[in-house]
Amino acid sequence: MQVKTADGTKLHVIDQSPPGASNAPIVLWMQGLNAPASAWAVQMAHFGRSHRSISFDARGVGKSDAPPGPYSTSQLANDALAVLDALQISQAHVVGLSLGGAAAQELAIRSPDRVKTLALLSTFAHETPRATALLQAWRALFPLAHQSPEYRAAWEKQAYSWLFTETFWKNEANMRAALRFAATQPLQSIDGYRGQIDAALAHDTRGRLQTIATPTLVLHGALDQLASVEGAEEIARQIPGAKLLAIPGVGHAVNLEAQRSVHAELRELWSR
Repeated sequence: MQVKTADGTKLHVIDQSPPGASNAPIVLWMQGLNAPASAWAVQMAHFGRSHRSISFDARGVGKSDAPPGPYSTSQLANDALAVLDALQISQAHVVGLSLGGAAAQELAIRSPDRVKTLALLSTFAHETPRATALLQAWRALFPLAHQSPEYRAAWEKQAYSWLFTETFWKNEANMRAALRFAATQPLQSIDGYRGQIDAALAHDTRGRLQTIATPTLVLHGALDQLASVEGAEEIARQIPGAKLLAIPGVGHAVNLEAQRSVHAELRELWSR
């Protein structure tokens, strides 16, 4: 289905409900940079019998519109509200990963009544100097991926090298599945990619996170190369009562490398 935002941007939305469970708990899944809603497929399948799962391609990626940027995480949070409003959902468990986690922070700060619980995976309160340099480089180089299939394949390999650990890469079945998924997705537009990068670069919730009162889980891979564990610790310190869990041996794609731990921690959070 499609949802139109206040500025006319059309968002592609997935609404997956358990059969015959009209009162199932509702989860809003928010993905990261360059990732469509279908990147939550493992989680949506796992919780498919017990929870209603709502996810959407953020502006700039997948089947959603990609207006010229820059975007902001406040804007991405407003897009999430537009999805909830269109589906007449007053409140949901919110799970955000990376850039989606940054937007989820803004959502919880600006509209706390809409967030039942908050799970922040592999995310950041602001970009560090090293992460900023990497994002700026990606922003400049991404147009190369549009020039040929070979450049696109090279782009995806280097991106996935940042997302996953050496251990995950050593499992050929894992990487075949991950790269096959990347190759089957529509190539993100240059405007959309740069708009999302701009949102990540401008994001800063330091000094405002302490206003979040909803039960919060901060979940991170201990080997994350894109969002530092120190950043996760900073978020957990600022949100009152937040639970912090750094999973050993896991990288940025924590929802894929540590599925069992992530699923167990989410169920525990949602039961509070």
